Amino acid sequence: MLSEPFLEDPNFRRTVVLLCEHNEEGSVGFVVNRLLSITTAELVPDLLEGDYPVFYGGPVEPNTLHYLYQSETPVSESRHVSKDMYWGGNIAELNTQLQSGELSPAAIRFFVGYSGWAPEQLEEEISQLAWWTARLHHIEWIFNDDLDDMWPTIVKHLGKDFAHMANAPEDPQWN
Repeated sequence: MLSEPFLEDPNFRRTVVLLCEHNEEGSVGFVVNRLLSITTAELVPDLLEGDYPVFYGGPVEPNTLHYLYQSETPVSESRHVSKDMYWGGNIAELNTQLQSGELSPAAIRFFVGYSGWAPEQLEEEISQLAWWTARLHHIEWIFNDDLDDMWPTIVKHLGKDFAHMANAPEDPQWN
């Protein structure tokens, strides 16, 4: 999902949110294009043998750490998201895969907090055009390091009706 270009909520301004769960109980996703200035070692020392960047997942439960990763061999207890992408799972197994090289550091994203919606809340926000929905055509988009261009790149993939908005100024008064 992409926030519409002029969404005023600072938690979601020009964000790309990967929706990982959507059912009658609500929706859960992660902002994938907002890097924080903290690492996993600073946040939770001794959790992992390596040190990895941490992203802002959303405003809900900012005291929690989540992760998404791309692998052909998921760790136990993880949830399948799309294609070879998974959410969470056994952290010890994940650490082993990272240390052995079976899982590349470039194929994992850690998040503080998450984005969440109550039942039917997300549908209402979509109907109000606060969010644009897009299919995940390229998993690489989620693990791309070019965070500044992620939102406009995906907006352009929505088609000609949206492409012109990719370059819209953040403040419509700048037009």
